[in-house]
Amino acid sequence: MLPLAVVAQDDAAALLDRIIADIKAGAALQQDYSYTVYDEDDAVVYSDQGVLKLDNERYALDMENMKVWCDGITQWSYMKDIDEVYITDAGSEEAQNLSPLYIMEAYRANYTLELGEEHAGIRILAMKAKDVDAEVNELRLHVYMGERPVLEGLEIFMSGQGYARITLGESKRGCKFGKDTYRCRVKDFPTAEIVDMR
Repeated sequence: MLPLAVVAQDDAAALLDRIIADIKAGAALQQDYSYTVYDEDDAVVYSDQGVLKLDNERYALDMENMKVWCDGITQWSYMKDIDEVYITDAGSEEAQNLSPLYIMEAYRANYTLELGEEHAGIRILAMKAKDVDAEVNELRLHVYMGERPVLEGLEIFMSGQGYARITLGESKRGCKFGKDTYRCRVKDFPTAEIVDMR
C-alpha cells in the first residue's frame, strides 16, 4: 500500500492537470476577476479588478490601474499611476509571475501538492515551494468540483510579504480575439516612459 502523502500528491497532480487541460481546451477565454493584496496582518494594501483574456501562452489583463499584454514572445505592462510601460521577454520571471497557466504549471519542477477536503463543492489544492527561499512559498487554488473542475480563485503567498487573493468570475469560452488583443500599442501611451528590460 502506498503512503497517504504519495496518493494525495498523485490526486492533486491529476486534478491540476485536468484544470490546465480544460483551460487550454476552452481557449480563448474571457473572465472577470478581482485582485486584492494583503500584508502579513491581513490588512488590504492594494485592490483592483479587471478582465482576463487568455489563449494558452498569450494573455491580456485589463485592470483599472494596470494593463498587461503578452503575445507569447513579449510582455508589456502599463502602470497607470507612474505612467510607464515595461517591456520584457515572455519567458522572464517578471512575465511568468503574471501568466495564469505558468503559475499553475510551475508545480512540475518546484512545488509539492496537497489536496484538501471538499467543502460546499470547493476543494483547496495547495502548491508548496520545495525551495525555502522561493519568492512565492505557497499557492492555494480554489477549485469547484462540478462535472468538470473549475478554478474559482487562487491565493499567492509571498515569503515575508503577505499574500494576494484573486477571485475569478464566470468565464466565456471559445472567444474570438484578434492577435492585437495580446500586443501593446505603445503609441496609445504617448506620455509614458518606456522601460525595455529585454
